[in-house]
Amino acid sequence: MSELHGEQLDTLHAGAVTTDYAANIAAGLSILAEKWNQLKTLGMNANNGSADYIENWYMALWGYNSGVYTSGSVGLGYFNNPIKPNYPADREPFLRNSYDDASHPGDWTYQEKILGWAEVPQMTWDGVASYVKPTMPFNVITAAPLDAFCDSSNACDPDAADPCPTWDSACYWSGSVSWIGSQSSANSSTEALRYTLGSSEPALESKYGHGPCIDHPSVYTNAIIVDDLGEHEDTYGCGDFEGADDGKFTLQTGDNITMERDDYTYRATPYIAPVDLHQLGAGYDHHVYFTHSYPDTDYFHKVTGRWQVNQSDLPSGDEFGGQRYKVYVHLPSHGAEAIVRYRFIPGDNAFGAEADYCRVNQATRSNGQETWFEMGTFSFWKGGYIEADNLHDAGTGDDNVVFDAIAFVPFASADPGACALNDGGA
Repeated sequence: MSELHGEQLDTLHAGAVTTDYAANIAAGLSILAEKWNQLKTLGMNANNGSADYIENWYMALWGYNSGVYTSGSVGLGYFNNPIKPNYPADREPFLRNSYDDASHPGDWTYQEKILGWAEVPQMTWDGVASYVKPTMPFNVITAAPLDAFCDSSNACDPDAADPCPTWDSACYWSGSVSWIGSQSSANSSTEALRYTLGSSEPALESKYGHGPCIDHPSVYTNAIIVDDLGEHEDTYGCGDFEGADDGKFTLQTGDNITMERDDYTYRATPYIAPVDLHQLGAGYDHHVYFTHSYPDTDYFHKVTGRWQVNQSDLPSGDEFGGQRYKVYVHLPSHGAEAIVRYRFIPGDNAFGAEADYCRVNQATRSNGQETWFEMGTFSFWKGGYIEADNLHDAGTGDDNVVFDAIAFVPFASADPGACALNDGGA
């Protein structure tokens, strides 16, 4: 994927790996197979070396993460050696005794985590296993001993506090290891396929209920809906139609600041915030974006959503009164948890109308239902919009902040509404 890699993927294949889950899995498996074959070339086997048994992929998984060195000092890098003192010597296999292990995964090597997730599947929101377990004759994957990759051949003393203190190529493991006797399906784990080879892709299955398809708040069928999907793309059968004339929704990640690294280079904040930006099949038109609520100075995780009606519908700043709208925000039945500050920006005007804001507790206002929450009326001129972000004085990075639709209903008289908005229009 990187332009620095000697065998960089072309644009078509890199795009597929990035956006298509099947291509992504295939690319990952290709790398894993490469590591398996490299180990075979070096004469390194786990147990009897058969690819049929899951336990025998232990060293290939190790190499997938920290490399298989095939020239010079050959073997597996020391980083994922289970004897390394970074990992607690008294640890049990990952996830075997407690799902809480996933809250501190750094206490296990990469290959231990992968085999742990195979043995104990990730659970869905309603406590159902996301995938089938392997066929395990002892109900667990037989774990390699922690000292199995430590002896005089790699300058390693399993009884020492720091078994291989140089932490360099002298610690590479380059031999074969066996922790299961004469292997068979009676003592080793094998794959269990939920779908037979050649099966078609399973149908899309929603885990939650959906919000409304193209509805409107209350009786206001004339509402201008500005959705987080600007073109109202077809999601869960809601249909696909052009919505560009309604207005525009935009997402901005990060803020207009940069940070200086220790090596005196600079990093712009937009490259960090997208890591915690997600989508959910909920809310208006069955789609919301969501991130998490962070402290109000954490600009690196800042995500800002902006909603504005088509600017041709707004008067210029010297026109008296502005265009008044009764504003509703749509909140989904699930996924909304944080207190969010919505800012009302009137746009440039000659009449002294100022910005205002409203704090909305998305969790209590939605109350587990698909909801249009009436905020109040506000007047806009050209350049006006509503925006919200995920920075909050009490944010901890845990509570969900959702970006859903906002409805603008043309309205004749001022109504401060639940938000007590200061409507600057006359």
